[in-house]
Amino acid sequence: MPSAPVPVTDPENPKIQRWDDIGLLLIHDFITEDEEAAMIAAFHAVDPRLDGKRRISQHFGYHFDYTTFGASETSFTPVPSYITDFLPRLPVQDYLPDQFTAQYYPPGAGIPPHVDTHSMFGEALYSLSYGSAVPMVFRLSDANDARKMRLPRRSLQSSVSESKTEGASGTNPESAATAPDSQTTMTVQSKSEEPSPENPSWELVLPPRSLLLMTGPARYGYTHGIKSRKTDIINGEMVHRQGRYSITMRTIRRGDEIGCNCVFPGVCDARIREEQSRPAAAQRMEPLEK
Repeated sequence: MPSAPVPVTDPENPKIQRWDDIGLLLIHDFITEDEEAAMIAAFHAVDPRLDGKRRISQHFGYHFDYTTFGASETSFTPVPSYITDFLPRLPVQDYLPDQFTAQYYPPGAGIPPHVDTHSMFGEALYSLSYGSAVPMVFRLSDANDARKMRLPRRSLQSSVSESKTEGASGTNPESAATAPDSQTTMTVQSKSEEPSPENPSWELVLPPRSLLLMTGPARYGYTHGIKSRKTDIINGEMVHRQGRYSITMRTIRRGDEIGCNCVFPGVCDARIREEQSRPAAAQRMEPLEK
């Protein structure tokens, strides 16, 4: 698989890498080793399970709603200090995340490639990785992704329970019906589906304690996921995966804020709802956009 495109290193902070053409940013050592240890301890103080087979999720702020693909109106858990303490360090300060999903992934667990819901959350989508390093796979969405987005789908509520076993058993994430890292995918892939060959995919290694920020095309037009496998090739060497943790951070949209006017209508949930609200005859006359 091709490696990630060459980034630009921030001249003021060499720990920051940018892919400005697609709106991707990676900050190395965003948290310290002491913060990482404290976060892992806090995670397992809430849920001590660690049997190497199950993916464990914890929601803070208003919980993600697996039926609306937005945030719950009622289910709420206070955000712990180990999260609020680093919010002033986030690169986007015009608005801050208020919905958080923390997860533990046992070695070998993957995430199906997906595009996160556009309309229900703000543009900035964060993923904080700690524990084990892991390569994340990116690919520009295409017509095949657009078709999949328009297939009948089932609620991800059931997919979450499946992911706890499938994701840990070496199942390919491109064929497993699992809920992704960000918990906000608008597509569930069946076991018979194959990844589209139309656009090439590439891997970006997320080191421990790193923060990934997706905006622009990376947020709205690229699929991202993690291969389900026990080992990775990092810097030319085979590395065995260890337990990995992540915190996905989003900003909730409510009421009139809900919507999207991106340039990726093929994978945009707002545009799909608009299409589905039109008369069937009008839909048949329109070409499927990428």
